[in-house]
Order: sequence, then structure tokens, then C-alpha cells
Amino acid sequence: MVEPSPLARGPKERLEITRLEAGHSSATTDEVAREEPLQLLVDGAPVAILMRTPGWDLELCLGLLHAEGVIQRLSDVAMVRLAPSGQESWPPADLAVEAAPEAENLVDVHLRSPLPAGRLGWQRALPSSSACGICGSATMEALLRVQAPVLGRRIWPLSDILGLPGRLAESQPVFTSTGGLHAAGVVAFGQDKMAVAEDVGRHNAVDKLVGRALLEDRLPLSDCCLVVSGRAGFEIVQKAAAAQIQVLVSISAPSSLAVQTAETLGVTLVGFARGRSANVYSHPERLRLDPATASQPGR
Repeated sequence: MVEPSPLARGPKERLEITRLEAGHSSATTDEVAREEPLQLLVDGAPVAILMRTPGWDLELCLGLLHAEGVIQRLSDVAMVRLAPSGQESWPPADLAVEAAPEAENLVDVHLRSPLPAGRLGWQRALPSSSACGICGSATMEALLRVQAPVLGRRIWPLSDILGLPGRLAESQPVFTSTGGLHAAGVVAFGQDKMAVAEDVGRHNAVDKLVGRALLEDRLPLSDCCLVVSGRAGFEIVQKAAAAQIQVLVSISAPSSLAVQTAETLGVTLVGFARGRSANVYSHPERLRLDPATASQPGR
């Protein structure tokens, strides 16, 4: 397993604050989650500025480009330019990296085959005129042109699914100390080990996990389940489907477009997974009630 890409700075920082309590004030310190901009370039051309928590920057950018359909595997990347790592174990031997001291908070991904002019991801092909706007139908139409459906039919015990949010919470060290980060975790069917990434954006955390899997040549993530803190929006479902993840679990609510996308692309979408209960919004055939849940009443 490769080591995570180095942090430009740590994912949290300690600040001096004034604490108000019971009518008194006192000077103290508090840890807050770090948020900084990261510029993503493709072949030297600016693509996006991502607000993220520093750390796993290369994974974040590769995961985003995978979700956008720009790259499918690590061999699509000729080289990347980013700040010096200072770690001999990074990057993987089969990825060329130019260490550039001036590239702080910047990742420049160079592709083996240049993209056609104007094509920097499926979402950038969406209509943008003020006359028609961007709606759910246009989004789905553009997505279905590039996204293959998730076909796996592995049957997951519901007790395993309901246990994932708790396992994710136990693997959030920065959230524990700051209370300011989202997290995403991926676990394979029948496995105990969960890969976890934290970030100020839950979609960034998902991209970091997919980017890590791409670097380790583990895509597609078939027979895997993704669990996210917070709600499940359209982007989370789309990224899960792009990685061929069968089941997506959220501790909060999905949006209507997320449900529509999950149903169309074959993702089992589970929301409000808390304690012994959950709502299943699409493809419930992948879930099985088992004695651990069927014998216990829901909340």
C-alpha cells in the first residue's frame, strides 16, 4: 500500500481564542480544521480551484479527474508536477513526478494523450446559457453519455451496513480534535479494514479515496461499499458510480437528484443510517435482513 501524498501543511492548526462560559471569559486555544485552495491544472492549463484540507492532494486531483472521465487508470497520466514531498517512499515507482518548490497548493497533471479542445470533464459539457439553465434532466443526460451503470449484485447483510457509520466515526482523528471535517470510508465485501479520508468537503474525501485506489491499481472498486458523513448529494453518487461502487451509505439525507442518479446508475443508496435503522432509496435488492437486525426493533 502506498503512503499518502505529503501534506503541504497539517490538516489542522491551533489558534488562540476567547472562551465564554457561565458569564466569564478566558484566553485559551482551540484546534480548527485547515482549509486552503488547491489549484488543479491539466497539461499546464487551469481546470479548477478546490477548497480542501491539505493532505492527499495528488489523490484528490486524480480522483476528481477520474470522476470527470478525464482519466481511467494511472497509465493515462504521463507525469505530475507538485511541491517536493520530502519522502523517499512517495510517489509510486511507475508515476513520474516533477518536484517543484514553487508548486505549493498546486497539482499539474500531464496526460499521455492530449484531451480534445474544450473537453475537461463531462460536467463542463453541461449547457450554461441563461436561456435554458442547468437542470436535473440536462445533468443526467450528460452523465449517461459517459457513465456505465454499476452492475454488481453482491448481497450485503444489513447489520454490516448499519455498522459502517460507527466505524467511520472511530477513524476520524482530525474530526475528533476539531469537529470541522467530513469523512468518507471504503470497505470491501467481507473485509474488516476500512480506508478513510477526511476533508472539509465530503466530495473531496471521496475523491481522495478514489485517487488512492487509482494509485494502487485497485479500480474499479467493485464489491465495495462507500460510507460518508453528512448528506448524500448528486456528486457523491456520481463519484461512487464512476468507481463502480455498489452501495453508498450516508448518515443523513439524500437529495432528490441523488436518488434519481442512484436509481438510474444502479447504486444502492442508503440514507439516515443511524443505530439500527436506515432508509433505502434505490436498489434494495443488494441488502439482506439478517438475524442481527431482524430480531431487533428499529428506533
